[in-house]
This record gives sequence, C-alpha cells and structure tokens, in this order.
Amino acid sequence: MGEALTGRVVLVTGSSSGIGAEVAVKAAEEGAVVAVHYHRSADGAQRTLERVRSAGAEAESFAADIGDGEQVGQLVARVIKHFGRVDALVNNAGLMPTTPFLEIEPAEWDEVIRTDLTAAFHTCRAVLPSMVERGSGSIVNIASRLGQIGATDVAHYCAAKAGLIGLTRALAREFGPCGIRVNAVAPGVIETGLTTELVESDEGRRRLREMPLGRFGRPDEVADAVIFLLSDASSLFLGQTLNPNAGGYMP
Repeated sequence: MGEALTGRVVLVTGSSSGIGAEVAVKAAEEGAVVAVHYHRSADGAQRTLERVRSAGAEAESFAADIGDGEQVGQLVARVIKHFGRVDALVNNAGLMPTTPFLEIEPAEWDEVIRTDLTAAFHTCRAVLPSMVERGSGSIVNIASRLGQIGATDVAHYCAAKAGLIGLTRALAREFGPCGIRVNAVAPGVIETGLTTELVESDEGRRRLREMPLGRFGRPDEVADAVIFLLSDASSLFLGQTLNPNAGGYMP
C-alpha cells in the first residue's frame, strides 16, 4: 500500500473496465478515495468498486453519460456531495470504432468526438471551478499514440485524441498559475476489451512489428504513468504527454 495519493478524491471516467479500472485500483492502492464512473456497464463498475474497496479505499460508483454536459454537472455535484471535493480527474472514457474514412457516417463521427473529446471538455469544465477555489488539483487525459501519428480506418478517433492533447496543453497554460496541473498519457496498443479485435487482426500484427519492445502494453502499465502524473512526484509536469507505447512512437 502506497501513500502517493493519500486522502485525495480521484474521479476516473470510464472506470468499469480496461485502463480506467486499473487506474481506479492503483489510485486506491496509493491511498486515494475513488469515484468510479460508468455509463452503461453497471456490472463492470461494481467489479471495479469491489477491487477498489478490497485495496482498502473508500469508494463509490456514479453513472452518467459524460457526453452530455448537464449530466456531467450532476455527476460532479454528486461526487462532491458524497466525498466533499474532487482533487483529481482522470478522463479515460473512450470509443474506437474501426471504419474506413469514406464510410464514416456523420453520426458515427459525432459520437466518437463526443465521447473521446467533448466529454473531457464537460468534465474539466465541471471540476475546475472548485479546484481553482482550493488552489490545487490534477487532471490527466488519456490520449493515444494514434492522436500523434495517425492511422487508417480510425480518423475520428485520431482527431479526437489529437484534440485531447491540444486541450491538455491549453488548460495547463491557463490553469497552471492557479496551482492546477493538467497532463496527458498517450498509450500505444494496450490489450483490453476495446482492442481485442485489433490485436488479433493483420493490422494488429503490423502494429506489433512497429514496437521495438516486441509486445503490446497492459492496462496496469498505463495506470502507473497516470498515478505518477496525479502524484506530487510529477510536481513540475504541466501540459506534458507521457508515452507508454512500447517504443511505437518516439517524439
């Protein structure tokens, strides 16, 4: 049991599975109070909640469609009412359909941008006022290597994740003087439920050849980078993007 986040209230969006679930559990192991967010997967959120509580943390789960600004406002208000504040936010919720660009319908484009980028606008907008009032806070946005290099058949996802990196830098400049640090993590291919089809495909095997490390990543390895950025160990990090990507992109 660590102490890097002792007593801090951490809200992790999309934490019913995958990277979000591992971030929630590792935050708990570092002493945080954890708000587990989910949209549709109540069962997954319950599993994460049980793991978090087994790590000895105080925790609760909260449902919301974070692409909806009104629901996000209500979500953050519920978390603050329950735990007293939000010290840290991890924007992890994401969607990655695979569709050739000329076959992407406007509705699919809008849904990916809404989930992978606009949701972060809503959550940051909801938590920042109270952070500014306290003069402290940390936000970590989960971007992607694909937002840095581009990829075929996921133009909407690449655009959203590139936008998220830009949002990270803008907020870091605007709110750094208020004592609030905003950073991003841009993983390569991480083996989760979201990437199973990709990992097992010809495209997945092609991407594996791009990784000098010779393997894809695990959700807990990404979570380690997130916990570092949430903690005081990263006190000089603002507007940065960490790249746990097995060497697939070296900026």
